[in-house]
Amino acid sequence: MIPTIPTNQSGFYETPKVRCLACQRRITDDIYLLLCGVEHCLPDYTFYTNDRAGYHLHIILQGKGTLCVNGKEEKLHFGQMFMTKPGEDTWYRADSEDPWVYCWMAFDGERADECVTRTGFIKGVNVQDCFVDPGQFYALCKRVFELIEVSPAHVMMRTGLMLEFIGLAIESNYKSDQGSRKAHEYPTDVYVKYAADFIRGNYATAKISDVARYIGIHRSYLTNTFKSKMGISPQEYLIQCKLKHAAAFLTETDNPIQKIARQVGYDNPLTFSKIFKSFYGVSPKFYRQQHKEKEE
Repeated sequence: MIPTIPTNQSGFYETPKVRCLACQRRITDDIYLLLCGVEHCLPDYTFYTNDRAGYHLHIILQGKGTLCVNGKEEKLHFGQMFMTKPGEDTWYRADSEDPWVYCWMAFDGERADECVTRTGFIKGVNVQDCFVDPGQFYALCKRVFELIEVSPAHVMMRTGLMLEFIGLAIESNYKSDQGSRKAHEYPTDVYVKYAADFIRGNYATAKISDVARYIGIHRSYLTNTFKSKMGISPQEYLIQCKLKHAAAFLTETDNPIQKIARQVGYDNPLTFSKIFKSFYGVSPKFYRQQHKEKEE
């Protein structure tokens, strides 16, 4: 029998099978850490939530178990994560032959519901596959255990680690097939503006996949929304940015064309010249000559 950890009291508790930090102090009411723990469960060990406060996000590090929410049981295994929520009749049990090991963080606050939605644990969803390395969650818990002092600094740092923990779950949801099709949170104009700004600021090195990753949407969605608003695809917009800067370098500097090609992101000067001519109708060399003649 695993000794009961008094998680309703603040402090750090440790047994041969469980490490748990229970937090009472918080720096904000928006979202705050309640618990952080790692548990190596004994066979058939069962935990009843008893309508406990907060959202408890568990990452299965190894082994198997069963989760029951409102009378519905589901078999779980390594590589999955599950969440218990307040107001739900919940229990979970370790497998009799391959008992699970999991880490978890529990959080609550005014913005907790919003965070839960972003992780994909919407109403009726308590289990998801984990699309990021479960070890990353465990590493964050280990770092929390190094910050157990009741001090403003440690409270602040633990809050940051909790947000990283939740952020990993959001990233996992984003990477999942279901997450890739979830409703987008901002108007399309916002995504297009951020995409265009990013491209203009990083035209020499940016790839469209980088742009999509930066603003947090999938490439296909970015392409469709960008083209509908701007009239051209993000790839075409990127090429135009490269060529407009190249044209300015040709007229405002004496740099060799090969160097200008590299400055705007083309390693092959022949490729650069071909694309430049298709856009401006003349080669880079002739473009420069034309502008010098006009100045004279």
